[in-house]
Amino acid sequence: MADIEGTMVIRAWAEPAQDNGVRARLISSRPGQDREVVETAGDADEIMLAVQRWLDLLESSGSTATA
Repeated sequence: MADIEGTMVIRAWAEPAQDNGVRARLISSRPGQDREVVETAGDADEIMLAVQRWLDLLESSGSTATA
């Protein structure tokens, strides 16, 4: 089995004056990418969706590497 790894750094901060309450900047990399991907998220749900997308891409990279 091939070792597939990636990195995601999440910088999150509270914005109590805003309706959403939290914002984040997500920087990620995964196998096959030439450079990092930078995303922003405006609430906790968007943060979770961005993390799930990254995990799904990482998992699919692993399944294609072992094929």
